[in-house]
Amino acid sequence: MYSTIIKISFAALLSFTLVAGLTSCASLSESECRAADWEIIGLEDGSKGRSTSHIGKHRKACADYNIAPDLAAYSRGHASGLRQFCTEQNGYNEGVRGHSNANVCPVQLARNFNSGYQRGFEVYQKNREINRLQAGIESREHRLHEISEIKVELEEEIISNTTREYRRRELLEEIKALEREDEALHHEIDEMAITLIRLEESFRQARR
Repeated sequence: MYSTIIKISFAALLSFTLVAGLTSCASLSESECRAADWEIIGLEDGSKGRSTSHIGKHRKACADYNIAPDLAAYSRGHASGLRQFCTEQNGYNEGVRGHSNANVCPVQLARNFNSGYQRGFEVYQKNREINRLQAGIESREHRLHEISEIKVELEEEIISNTTREYRRRELLEEIKALEREDEALHHEIDEMAITLIRLEESFRQARR
């Protein structure tokens, strides 16, 4: 009896989740479709950098209620929205966030937007490379710490009275290998640190 109730409750919850998911995917609700000011909707889409093809999502959402978008009004609003979106500052903002350039700006506005986007995307790439280098240095430093601990354990085993001669030779070879790895890691860290300093300076200049 109890398990049956659980199964029914789970089925109801799953059904509700699926319906809610489908509803959330629609760009407009029924009430929004019926009260739609298509010029305002176009303005909002354009100001967010969406292409005119985004109206297809609205058309699909409103088709369930037998409502068709006003394409002419949407296009007027969308053009106004793009004039708000297609600025050099917005281009920079899109680039620095790592967003792709959707190339939605009309020719007369694209130059400034693209100029800002290129500067912003350069900052984004430099910042990503800085994070990669920092993570690389951190992982190598972690490995150096591991090597230090392993060497202590091996050295303790070497000096133990219970360790046989052949095992001592093996331990010495292991220690030598760890020392070579240690040296290589220090060299890599030094090189990465130099690159990181240069990149951070370049990053600061790019952000000005």
